[in-house]
Amino acid sequence: MPDYAVVLSDVHIGNDANTCWYQSTVHEPYLVAALDWVADNAESVKEVILLGDLVDTWTYPPSVAPPSMAQIIAANPNVLGAEGALAKVVKAVPKVSYLRGNHDATLTPADMTALQQSVGQVDEIEGPLHVLTGSTGARTVFSHGHYWTMFNAPDNAAPWGDDMPVGHFVTRAFSYMMANRLQAGETVADLANMGYPNGPNLIQFLSSLGPNTSPDIAGLLLDYVSTAAGMPPATPVVLPNGASTTITQAKQIYADLFTNWVAQENGSTQNAARAAKADDSGEALAWFAQRLAIQESADLVVMGHTHTPVGGLTVAPINYVNSGFGCASVPDNPPKLFTFAVVDLNAAAAEIFMVRQGDYAIDKAGAAPLPSVVLGAFMDFSCYVRILNRSEAPLTLNGSSAAHGYWVVPPPETIPAGGRGDAWLQDFTGPQGSEGAFRYQGGGDFSVSCPTGLGTNTASGAGGNFVARSGSGAWGAPGTVPSWGHPLEVTFTVGG
Repeated sequence: MPDYAVVLSDVHIGNDANTCWYQSTVHEPYLVAALDWVADNAESVKEVILLGDLVDTWTYPPSVAPPSMAQIIAANPNVLGAEGALAKVVKAVPKVSYLRGNHDATLTPADMTALQQSVGQVDEIEGPLHVLTGSTGARTVFSHGHYWTMFNAPDNAAPWGDDMPVGHFVTRAFSYMMANRLQAGETVADLANMGYPNGPNLIQFLSSLGPNTSPDIAGLLLDYVSTAAGMPPATPVVLPNGASTTITQAKQIYADLFTNWVAQENGSTQNAARAAKADDSGEALAWFAQRLAIQESADLVVMGHTHTPVGGLTVAPINYVNSGFGCASVPDNPPKLFTFAVVDLNAAAAEIFMVRQGDYAIDKAGAAPLPSVVLGAFMDFSCYVRILNRSEAPLTLNGSSAAHGYWVVPPPETIPAGGRGDAWLQDFTGPQGSEGAFRYQGGGDFSVSCPTGLGTNTASGAGGNFVARSGSGAWGAPGTVPSWGHPLEVTFTVGG
């Protein structure tokens, strides 16, 4: 039978404060239904992956100390208690793993111990990635997704510990505003347009930025949200670890945020801009997901974070799904739904499921795929390359070049015998398309091109032992290249 992984992310369970996106009176029936469904189908489930932001230490007014895991458990016994729905899943399936997101990044070892003492063994995955390989050799990478978003990625500039990102202060300012606006007995779950990764929707802020905007994007963002929230910048903010600071101090700490991202992206302002959009743009995060898959020689990437389910990629060398979220407010549901992902590890394929409103039945959500990771569908003139090493010796890279475009993921330095290496040559905006070459000791010379206009696609290498296709078309006969269409995918086989 196939091995399945079930992925839940972005539930944001808190202590039921009125500013928490997750309210047990609203969301608990959805979550319990999903967990009960997993327990009922445990014979096919190899692993349950809690893919970040299961609990929330951000959505609280600045004057309030965020709760500990023990306090969150006490407020949610039907889910996190010893007899709760998660404990039943832990008992039923072979393994439950927990990758932290941004809203639960500050969980301490004591917090994780409290969770394990309540529900049973939950394995915490350190670092940004969790990789599972099916019996077929297909590889799936799981990550919450915030590591590739400018405002929510861990930031070692933060002096308070926990690599606190600027997004924490954005959400706290949002909670300040909501605490002052909510009427008696009202929660944010009663209002429309709640549950964004940062609190407010950032599209309006990002669209206000122009070419002459100050590079201090974090300062501009904090000014924007504190003004919108009516929160004085000197208001003390109590952090999850008990430290206290202010937005005024945070502006100083994150003044070089954009500059640091440009440096991290090897000088690419375009990629830094993508990271700034990735919290609100499923397409922008998908670009980083595709890069991650190619870097990891994976077939599928599963992320959360953006709170918008994605059912795949139509034109891409890999696949990407986003599991969505579990804390849509009452006026938002539908169209925003409680969703989760079910992954066939042997096929490296995934489907998005939902919990229906009303009867809480589990059904396929029919989440739409994205056409491409390139903004502006079908404008991707990249070359996607895979090298299969079927020889008896490793292949060692002797150099690569790009006549047009740039190597988003360059050919790997070494491809072991029996292994594979993936690479991505993307075009710049303009009329040239992409064209590049590389050489492997033991494998010879390789070249690929995907031009725009009247030029034709090309590929050479591995003694003609390759297959190619363009767009989402069929693979051609060995040694042939489709003259037209884009992007170009080529799989070279060395030896064997």
